[in-house]
Amino acid sequence: MPCCHLPKGSGTLELAMLGADDWPIARDVRLRALKDSPSAYIADYEDEVTVGEDGWRERFTRMQWAVARDETRIIGLASSVRVAARPTYERHIESVWVDPRYRRNGVLRALLGQLAAAEPQVTEWRVWVLDTNTTAREVYDRLGFYATGERQLLADSSGRREIRLRFGR
Repeated sequence: MPCCHLPKGSGTLELAMLGADDWPIARDVRLRALKDSPSAYIADYEDEVTVGEDGWRERFTRMQWAVARDETRIIGLASSVRVAARPTYERHIESVWVDPRYRRNGVLRALLGQLAAAEPQVTEWRVWVLDTNTTAREVYDRLGFYATGERQLLADSSGRREIRLRFGR
């Protein structure tokens, strides 16, 4: 059953979880995301490009990574993180990106479904979104997330703030 309405001329959407040996894939897509939408992220390309294999393998010890492919091209990425101070039934979503040509076609919904299938014990999903990123807030709102009322100032001295959104079953 197709989950998405991919652009005309596209192939079939395929979803997959990445393993630690797939770190170059996660890295490449993450760098594409930072180049495509730099203002949507806290991290920046110049810092992320310097993270080597050890750093990426370490991320795989605490994060689950899902990708969406249209034939052989990766068109989306999302990760879930178990935060030590939070309940075990909760995960944070990070590193979310969908190729601009595939946005508004259900790819993010499919990626989040893939993460949920990989961690069926998780009943609450949370995500921090920059308060100036109205596009992301609208997307998460359409997916059923809602604001928790929590806000935080970024530690980078930029004055930017994030708001926390929640989705629960």
